[in-house]
Amino acid sequence: MQLVVPAVFDESFLDDTADVPITHLYGSLPDDPSLRESGWLPKTDPDGLARYVARAKDQGRGFFYALNAGCLGNEEFTSEGQAWLVERLGWLVDIGAQGVVLANPYLVAFAKARFPDLQVAVSTAACVDSVDKAEYFDRRGADVLYLPEYVNRDFRLLKELRKRISCRLILLANVGCLLHCSLRNFHIQAISHSGKAQQLGAYVDYSLMWCTSEKTRDPGLMLKSPWIRPEDLGVYEAMGYDEFKLAGRDMDRPWVERVTRAYAARRHDGDLNQLILGFDQMEPFGNVPVRIDNRKLDGFIDFFHKKHDCRLGCRDCHYCDDWVETAVRFEGDALAYSGRITRTLARYEQGAFRHRSGF
Repeated sequence: MQLVVPAVFDESFLDDTADVPITHLYGSLPDDPSLRESGWLPKTDPDGLARYVARAKDQGRGFFYALNAGCLGNEEFTSEGQAWLVERLGWLVDIGAQGVVLANPYLVAFAKARFPDLQVAVSTAACVDSVDKAEYFDRRGADVLYLPEYVNRDFRLLKELRKRISCRLILLANVGCLLHCSLRNFHIQAISHSGKAQQLGAYVDYSLMWCTSEKTRDPGLMLKSPWIRPEDLGVYEAMGYDEFKLAGRDMDRPWVERVTRAYAARRHDGDLNQLILGFDQMEPFGNVPVRIDNRKLDGFIDFFHKKHDCRLGCRDCHYCDDWVETAVRFEGDALAYSGRITRTLARYEQGAFRHRSGF
């Protein structure tokens, strides 16, 4: 088992996790286009990032640079955009980065053609959720596919992908998105343009607010969310998956280190909330008042070997809802918490705000 871990750009983190099986780290300069709003990311500069890459390389660990915005506004087809891409990708080669994470299919082809020594990882934002899509990127020379989190419990698909795709396949373990979320692609595009939105003072993470409100209103959705527990990594290893990506490059070092240690140890004795991105830290509303006892989820995953396709909807299946009574507890008034977010959403949806939002 190998882990792919977010870079917190603290070189002592690399030393303190020297015993952890990390195949590569990933991150970016905060102002480059990626799937995180720049204000959330750890601060570093080109020299600091170059030192971090070199230190990781000395330890036998790679570094993949995240340029995985879902949309660049077609700037990649302008002369200025092309010049910037050549400069940025060339710099990555110069500092010894192992690869680059991309969501844009054109940029995958561009990077492979212009910088063949730079490995390309296809982002979860590319939604590689079928054999056909995976084969497309495999043929285009992609070295790594980060599979989207919502395929984690589609065991039939995972088995076929592993049999038919030659490049590395990496599963995203700890994202708390709603299963088959209708807002997923919208959220990706909104974050991709968050830099310009911040300049306007108008960035609103509408999708995150809506998602959090729904999960608090119906905690069963948190169990339906397709995370992978540290204890269940072996289920995927048995199918031939041995690399697992940990999300959280917008989180602080203690959070990243706790999650990394838990997955390396294949066990966590606290709340699952402490490991899953999107189950807590909902500013300005505070933590979600729903806690999931990780130890009480032993055996939860077994059912999904039998249910082949959750894309058909729950219908008469109440499996996840039944586990709420076993593993979920409430701290505070969950409905009141959900109501505060719902009222905020209503103001946005009705156009009843007239201020420059910094949320």
